[in-house]
Amino acid sequence: MLATPLRLILLLALLVVQTVQAEVFRVFGAHDGFPKYFEEDGEAKGIVVDISKHCLNQMQVPYQIQLLPWKRAYTMAERSDGGVIGLSISDERLALFDFSEAIFTEHIVLVVQKGREFAYQNITDLKDKLIGATIGTSYGTAYDEAVANGTLTIVGFNDTRSGLGMLQRGRIDAILVGSSVDISRLAQSWPGLQPDAFTTLPVPFKSDSKHMGIAKTLKMGWFLEQFNQCLKNGHDTGIFAPIIYQYSN
Repeated sequence: MLATPLRLILLLALLVVQTVQAEVFRVFGAHDGFPKYFEEDGEAKGIVVDISKHCLNQMQVPYQIQLLPWKRAYTMAERSDGGVIGLSISDERLALFDFSEAIFTEHIVLVVQKGREFAYQNITDLKDKLIGATIGTSYGTAYDEAVANGTLTIVGFNDTRSGLGMLQRGRIDAILVGSSVDISRLAQSWPGLQPDAFTTLPVPFKSDSKHMGIAKTLKMGWFLEQFNQCLKNGHDTGIFAPIIYQYSN
């Protein structure tokens, strides 16, 4: 029979292991980005959500995905309460977060009100425009610099549908959204919006990849290495293709 002190040490070690195993990894994301992330009947769904779920299940990690207004989701991850999915890379964020490889890549486009289209080729064409974007969003270093030097004047909103409302009322000139976002579906779910009132300018604002970010303070590089292995396998073998097709068609 084991000596009492040794038995206590082993019991304490077992309790620590069980506590670690039972700890749930919290994942935050935006709630208004169909088809990348949205809620249906209280369940988080979408391209980025489902790909993340697939890899977290493969890794056998207990997790909880919670979709929130983007600024709140970002803040929760920034203060080390969990990871965040749907994060674009910028120099500022690289100092705060460890990033996964790309979960999903798309174009960022300029949506305008029909009849109020304008010529666009590059970011300098937006200098005298009011451009709507989700509060807390960054579309990379060039975007951040353009906002800082005044080339871009951004009007923030918490929900893409409220941005469409401002656009429909003529308060802003365009909004920045992902090319996968179903504008008609969003408009149908918001009172007063006309689904056929909007169109997309032909030249994309930029190409944008969505990642998982985890605050550097959590020191979870090992976790992201496993997540990245799953992402690479899923993209290389076509496992994720049905997920993307399901939400895009």
